[in-house]
Amino acid sequence: MQSTFKEITELDYQAAAQRLAYGAEPEQYFELWLPPGNSEPAPLIVLVHGGCWLAEYDVSHIRPLASEMASGGLAVAALEYRRVGQEGGGWPGTFDDISAGLEFISSLQDSRLDLSRVILVGHSAGGHLALWAAGRSLLEKSQALYREDPFEPRGVIGLAAITDLATYSKGQNSCQQVTPKLIGGLPSEKPDRYEQSSPSQLGTAVPAILLHGDQDPIVPLSQSRALPQAELVTIEGAGHFDMIHPGMAAFPRLLDAIEELLLP
Repeated sequence: MQSTFKEITELDYQAAAQRLAYGAEPEQYFELWLPPGNSEPAPLIVLVHGGCWLAEYDVSHIRPLASEMASGGLAVAALEYRRVGQEGGGWPGTFDDISAGLEFISSLQDSRLDLSRVILVGHSAGGHLALWAAGRSLLEKSQALYREDPFEPRGVIGLAAITDLATYSKGQNSCQQVTPKLIGGLPSEKPDRYEQSSPSQLGTAVPAILLHGDQDPIVPLSQSRALPQAELVTIEGAGHFDMIHPGMAAFPRLLDAIEELLLP
């Protein structure tokens, strides 16, 4: 039995320890969970929620996953950002927010966090944004914009992630049809934007692991296969929302992927 979005929203969770703003806009913040005890610096998961990049879907539905990861010894920063349908959402604001949020997190002076062990994790549209963030340093290098001391996570994990925006935009489901609204046009109208925002075009500057259910009706498995540089873990019988349900088979696979990327 596959999970539904409604089931995800009804899961119990522990509230975040803090909410921190990384910008002046209402959506520019993240919620921070800390592991119980937290006696020494914990590895940090930067978690980017999905929801078709739409304003209707905010950080709240990813809280059960964040809470469960924190209970297992990880610090988790669940990142909120401006989305399609909000002022400043879409191109380039959504992407700017992800960059600004990561830059703010990388500069935190917090003894509870081990910022030498950071992993980006994103689901669906959030998986797209996490992978984009992991590939942007390659883009910056190619455009001579690379910073001397860039923030570079240990790795990135995509959960049913969207990787090829041009292909995805041609689909007929409601999430696929949001893609041109995110980018500000069709691939034929804004080819440069699609190239600059698609992980399948950018590649990734850090190790990447993609978890994807083979019964996903929202983001087809072909989206993960479009990023051959990444390690692909296909989860048999899993649907789209199984990827963020702590009680489903995908969750221990996610923890395994995190452990793999945290190894020295």
